[in-house]
Amino acid sequence: MKQISVGELVKQAKGQDRSLREYARDSGVDAAILSKIINGTYIPKKPGIYEALTSLQAAPRGRVTAQQLIAAAGTSEDYQSGMSAGMSVGIRTALADIPSSVMIKVLQARGIYSDGGRTEVSVAAMKPEELKRIQRLQSETQRFTATANGIILGRLGGKGLAFQLVHMGGAEIDGIRFDTCLKLMNHEVSEYLIRYAFLSEEEYPSPALARNTLRSMVEELVFLKPRRDRIVSVVTNHPGAYEDLCACKDRLSFHGELSVLLFDLERATLLKEEYLSHYRAEIPVSEIHLI
Repeated sequence: MKQISVGELVKQAKGQDRSLREYARDSGVDAAILSKIINGTYIPKKPGIYEALTSLQAAPRGRVTAQQLIAAAGTSEDYQSGMSAGMSVGIRTALADIPSSVMIKVLQARGIYSDGGRTEVSVAAMKPEELKRIQRLQSETQRFTATANGIILGRLGGKGLAFQLVHMGGAEIDGIRFDTCLKLMNHEVSEYLIRYAFLSEEEYPSPALARNTLRSMVEELVFLKPRRDRIVSVVTNHPGAYEDLCACKDRLSFHGELSVLLFDLERATLLKEEYLSHYRAEIPVSEIHLI
């Protein structure tokens, strides 16, 4: 039996008694996006869209549920567990309260932001186009971090690794900020640290700038005390920056267990993975491969 597609389900949820624009109004999902979904040219990877399309306010016809839409979008365990975890991460990660790199640049230029603490920002002090740009970049950064983090947690669980979430949304270890800190319960590696590097074309229009930014982030790890029972992963969405880092394999100043991963945000999947260094090159720790 042929499985019903996302587009067919959304068309069913829209119903014959209302137009596309009416369904867009009721659900809060842009009409252009709805049209692409129904036509089969776009399959959302954000569970929030499916929840919006099946919310009480959206009044979906045919009793279509968010679970049906998610199942139609992809039935793999990575998608299901990863996106579910990503939703939880997104809820708990208050990135709106943490200035992103572009936010800091703009605020510093305007003399508003001067230290690492939280500063109350007057919206009136910023140009509308700047504010919209910052909000857009923050939203993309949040989506990247939450979704990638969810997929990684799903992969770890799928490999039978038991872990405890120690920190989520930012923690400093040896003066270096990590986005996620995990304690592994049943592996010779007891600590797994993750840094996320979302490099948008808007914020980093030059490929060289993106590569240098990611390399600088990795070079900061020289201040992290290497431990045989610790693995550090850096996750990015930028193919060029990823390949540039891979070219530095075994030539970095950090000598702990370090891997870099390439994540595709639109497809919500990990594409590539490479270990760049080991605690001891001749006797590497049992690597944790997510791909």
